[in-house]
Amino acid sequence: MALFSPGRKLLVCAGLLAVVVAAAAAHAALPRPEQVVSITGGALAPVARGKAVLRVDAAILPGWHINSDQPSSPDYIATHLSIKGAPELKVGAIQYPPAETIAPEFSMGEKLSVFTGKVSFKAEVSSTAELEPGRKAAFDLSLDYQACNERQCLRPVTIAKQIALRWPEAPHANAPAIQAYPAAPINAQPGGDLFSSRGYAFGFLLIFLGGLALNLTPCVYPLIGVTIAYFGNQGGGGTRRVLILAALYVAGIALMFSAIGTAAALSGGLFGAALESPYVLAAIAAVMLLLAASSFGLFTLQAPGWMLRRAGAARPGFVGSLAMGLGMGVVAAPCIGPFVLGLLLVVERSGNATLGFAAFFVLALGMGLPYIVLALAAGSIRSLPRSGQWLAWVEHLFGFVLIGLALYFIDPLLPNRLATRLLPYYAAAAGIYLGFLSPHGRRPRPFAIFKGAVGALCAAALIYLLSAGGKTSSLRFQPYAQSRITAAAAQHKPVLIDFGADWCIPCREMERTTFTDPAVVAEARRFVALHADLTRLDRRNDAIISEYRIQGVPTMLLLDGSGSVRKRMVGYIGPDEMLNSMKSVN
Repeated sequence: MALFSPGRKLLVCAGLLAVVVAAAAAHAALPRPEQVVSITGGALAPVARGKAVLRVDAAILPGWHINSDQPSSPDYIATHLSIKGAPELKVGAIQYPPAETIAPEFSMGEKLSVFTGKVSFKAEVSSTAELEPGRKAAFDLSLDYQACNERQCLRPVTIAKQIALRWPEAPHANAPAIQAYPAAPINAQPGGDLFSSRGYAFGFLLIFLGGLALNLTPCVYPLIGVTIAYFGNQGGGGTRRVLILAALYVAGIALMFSAIGTAAALSGGLFGAALESPYVLAAIAAVMLLLAASSFGLFTLQAPGWMLRRAGAARPGFVGSLAMGLGMGVVAAPCIGPFVLGLLLVVERSGNATLGFAAFFVLALGMGLPYIVLALAAGSIRSLPRSGQWLAWVEHLFGFVLIGLALYFIDPLLPNRLATRLLPYYAAAAGIYLGFLSPHGRRPRPFAIFKGAVGALCAAALIYLLSAGGKTSSLRFQPYAQSRITAAAAQHKPVLIDFGADWCIPCREMERTTFTDPAVVAEARRFVALHADLTRLDRRNDAIISEYRIQGVPTMLLLDGSGSVRKRMVGYIGPDEMLNSMKSVN
């Protein structure tokens, strides 16, 4: 008896054909990297005589995104636009569009800074020669980018296009001015790792606590006694007057710092663009080490005595309190400079003036809050704890922090993110030294107890890092080679091939999640695990891409014991999906 009637056989065959056609269409639907973004055109708008703003328009395919010009991690490939005009045209700095913050499926909650949809780039163009209105001005455009969707990334590409635009007439005297460099709206770009990784509430809390901690630095702590004396002399008007004076004092600190933050955010890449140079990174690391040497007592770095005396001079009145707060940052600069530098880089990267103002305002509030409390208690406080061993211990703590910052800045210059991997061990070792080996901080008794607690906590952390519990086992891959696949087939062993690249964001997530899952690592022991690195475009990789029909990474292939492909997985693959797929292959 036949299993299926002729009519049913026809329906089954038609269904199978439809599945095959749909799968082929889905595979073919993946665009080539150079097709994801297209330069659609541009325009020139007059600014002044001999000056115009060039706008370049581009469109990104729906469902795809490209990294912004300031991606959320230095490991990701940034979008870069290059514009070359005729010899008589000078093209200014590129103004990139506001970025979006997204959390793709593969990112496990990590937020990415990207461009999507239709975007426009701007640059100011000036003419060194008098150009007649209506004359064609040609521009050669080159756009570097890397495209990803919700599950995978395509290889980085460069697209080029030439556009010819008519030079505009000079604007009339009463014509409204054109804003060439609009300020980015709030939340347009993540404000660096401090805000993008944990959110704004957590970031501002850290800044506030950092401001409080800066009061314990050797440059700032002596000012507390000066402040007590100052507000003690101003107490004739009662508590209300002292409170107003203290608030104005803190407002002076906040105004100075907020102005710095706003200027950094509007600097147009002055700080952040320089960080692309290895020489700048090395110079910043050297400055951090120099300041650390000062913290360890190799030389003294503090404000001149006359400046301290000037800051402590009692000037009656509200204006005097405000001016004293404005000058307080100058006196404290030698010690708070590294912290301020790091915050400057964060707010400059955001390009957001509102964020810059808010970040430094919160920092100033953290520094100034103790002064309001001290001002109200100025009449009852006779003296502060002497700046003895405990303050030297705090100074050494800041020295170790500065060394850690130096390691952070030179990390991009070292292979395999060596500094990042060493930082947890360095922090634990520094805490053990401060807790048990440092000769400072043995007095007073409460501080000695705190010091010992720090040492014990860091010792436990170091033991955890060095123990098996602190080590995360991961799936170990061998470099891809056809000979290894042939040898595995001869031994009837299944093969797992991972196709990835250094610029592949989902690949990095799989390294952190899927390839460290204990069940996946255990199941992979019966496989020959191979990794094909497709970062570079050369003949060997072109042959691999062609042989296995790789259109995007990550792509995973599972081969059975005979060497036949049993399963192809494209895009980010979670631990559960990977485990089930591996179990289905013999």
